[in-house]
Amino acid sequence: MGIESIPLAGALLPESVACLLVDRHADLLPDFSGLVVLVPNHRAGQDFGRALARAAQQTALIPPLVTPLKAWADGFADGAAEPQSQRLARLYGVLRRESWLGSVDRWALAEELLQLADELSAARLGGEIAGRIRALRGDFLSRETALIEAVWQALNTGGSDPQARYAKSLDALLKQAADARRPLYGYALGPLTALEKNFLDRYTDHAPVGLFESTEPGQDGVAATLHSAWLVQDTPIKTRGMELASAYIESPLRDALRICPAPHLEAEARAVATWVAEQLNAGRQSIALIALDREASRRVRALLERVHVLVADETGWTLSTTAAAAVIDRWLECAARDFPHVELLDLLKSPFALGEAAARQDAVLALELAMRRHGVAQGMNELRRLAQQHAADALPWLDTLANAAGSFARSRATLSAWLERLEQSLQRLQIAEALSADAAGACVLDTLAQLRAELAADKEKYAFSEWRRWLNRALEGASFVDRSVSSPVVLTSLPAARGRSFEAVAVIGADAARLPGGPAASLLNQATRAQLGLPSFAETARQSVEDLVSLLASGPALLSWQAWHEDEPNPASPLLIRLQAVHQAGWNCGLETQAAGEPPVQPSQRPQTAHPPAVAVPAAHLPAHYSPSAYQTLLDCPYRFFARSVLGLKELDEADEALDKSDYGTALHDILKRFHDAGPPQDREAALALLGEISEAGFAKLPAYAAAAWRARWQGIQPAYVDAWLGQVAQGWRYQAGEADVEIRQHVDGLGEVRLHGRIDRLDKNGNALRVIDYKTRNARALKNAAADPAENVQLPFYAWLAEAEAAFLPIDDETVAPIGLDGETDVEAISLRLPRLLEAIAAGAPLPANGVDAVCRYCEARGLCRKGTWLE
Repeated sequence: MGIESIPLAGALLPESVACLLVDRHADLLPDFSGLVVLVPNHRAGQDFGRALARAAQQTALIPPLVTPLKAWADGFADGAAEPQSQRLARLYGVLRRESWLGSVDRWALAEELLQLADELSAARLGGEIAGRIRALRGDFLSRETALIEAVWQALNTGGSDPQARYAKSLDALLKQAADARRPLYGYALGPLTALEKNFLDRYTDHAPVGLFESTEPGQDGVAATLHSAWLVQDTPIKTRGMELASAYIESPLRDALRICPAPHLEAEARAVATWVAEQLNAGRQSIALIALDREASRRVRALLERVHVLVADETGWTLSTTAAAAVIDRWLECAARDFPHVELLDLLKSPFALGEAAARQDAVLALELAMRRHGVAQGMNELRRLAQQHAADALPWLDTLANAAGSFARSRATLSAWLERLEQSLQRLQIAEALSADAAGACVLDTLAQLRAELAADKEKYAFSEWRRWLNRALEGASFVDRSVSSPVVLTSLPAARGRSFEAVAVIGADAARLPGGPAASLLNQATRAQLGLPSFAETARQSVEDLVSLLASGPALLSWQAWHEDEPNPASPLLIRLQAVHQAGWNCGLETQAAGEPPVQPSQRPQTAHPPAVAVPAAHLPAHYSPSAYQTLLDCPYRFFARSVLGLKELDEADEALDKSDYGTALHDILKRFHDAGPPQDREAALALLGEISEAGFAKLPAYAAAAWRARWQGIQPAYVDAWLGQVAQGWRYQAGEADVEIRQHVDGLGEVRLHGRIDRLDKNGNALRVIDYKTRNARALKNAAADPAENVQLPFYAWLAEAEAAFLPIDDETVAPIGLDGETDVEAISLRLPRLLEAIAAGAPLPANGVDAVCRYCEARGLCRKGTWLE
């Protein structure tokens, strides 16, 4: 009899299929229970059921069986399938013994090989598979293909693999069909495996089988235009455009499809949110958001929820990204690395750990400030000593964590035993109880419990690090979907939208990287996949395009993307470029564009600061003393000066075990002061030995693992520094003081007397001449640029004015150490006295605006106050 291909003009929408099915079997109405309709997914089945009820126009309708093929077959399965977690663990056990794999992440490789093995099995190549794999053995991938063959043989022989189980289920289903002889239809099923095609072929021996297929776009102008642009390959673009124009006087895409090349993520999200609001206001009750770009889609959801438009998120959240999984990760990191400060503080602040978080808020803050102030970055013993002195109220929680870590055995164990240890530790820390009261947390606990039960029979033992990698990937592979939200706006994926009915569709992230994208990195290239009979990326991409045509033809559509990403052009999808070209050729105009506009927020929710802030400060609130850095800050950005010097705000100290460049500079300042205070000899070798000895003592105060790289760097610079110093000595310069405080008191109208002060790194003298030396760990080029523009870089001229001396930077960043002084014509007094004049203006009411340039703002600690980036440009 064979499978009947049922042509359907236009897109494969549930309404079209339902109408045609009713026409074919009108004699059976109202009882369609003798029919079977295969759909791509359950949600498509729901849409089809509603469409069929409307098309039948019956008071009561007995529906057909509407189901995905896999779900239908599962009802005939014999016994439970081997869980994927068991198969993955079994495969990992094989890979961990393959020494030639080197440092490859074997869990990641096991996942890829497991997927590949199932693909090979689904292709149902039977006895041909071994021959096809061995045919690849002659090339340079002989070890890889041998591994693939071994994996396939190990996992997919004996009938225990999922595809073999699926085949048995289909056989059992076929026996039942032989008795029932129910006609079978299918639509929008997507790519079928060889196993599924074989089932449908055999089904025709017992009952008719018909597959609805969209062969021509029919009278639907939108579908016709998209089909011509994307699926017709053998006709020039100009010809296609002219043919469309002859069929449709006006573009069918007018008012039906818009594009939005947004300049950045926020603009894209605002454009989509505005478009969704327009569709809702037009009365549309079923809107799909196709999430090609997950980040932009999340931002769209946030903007819509601001105006109480909920979004039903079918894509869900990867469990590893939830706060519930994060608290488990923080705990395991603390247990593994003796409580590093970042993870410890996250754990102490988490609402999921150690009971009520508010009860320990003050104690945790006191502990954090003490850790930052005293530089304690890790180690429970050190943390407890610190808490005893500065945060005694935090000790009970530290003791609870220490006891839980001590009870958490880290000897080799099975995956199931590791999960049991984890569960016990979560109970000790009251994490399990808190997670069970949270929807995402309960999902995490259920996932862990399910994995523990599935792996109870696995006897392979794993080190802590191996188990952590497995756990991380397990949580990355699982999702949390909030099913409590019911909304006309649905966030979904392109495959999940197949065969469904929507009144409007927005595709978010329609750029070249995502639509249709490219083949994922894999052990097998596309040519090898073809040799093995596996689907190629080209076939998958064509299916995605066909799905997209059907989807966009269902109603008004928007395709958005970020035209710029990280300061680089981000090209549109080649599909959009072709569509633009066809549209231009046919109607001599481009596609309609959706403007970003304003996000749909209520007036009360709009930001109050739409322009750069400018603060007027009463004279009584201005500080009475000013350093060179305060002066520089005032010039760089008056609002940053307001935050730093008026409000007294500053960043918290970092309790970081790493030694950054500022710590390195501080250490060098101390070393060089001690060196010059010791009166270094004028013999080069002796001076170098003295500097080396003092340097070793200085770096010995710092953690060896943190200071090693900086110590090595300084060792390479020491000879150049000594040579530079001896050169200055030969010219008559002598060291006078180090880390010396200097100040001048100045009267300021409206403010009174202020103190202008600074601390000089080194002061040298030559006869009656004085010179300020300012050590810098920046490169010489940047310092030369700063010295060449003293009116904007005031630190050096301000020091010179305070000390009534010459002034020079001394770069100690590389092996070239030479002073970089100011130009002889620099008017240091005029530059320095500009500060009192600025203070007079501020005291008189002049505002302090946020007008820093991007180079200043990039690392500004006050950016969260001025909110640059949210201003109306």
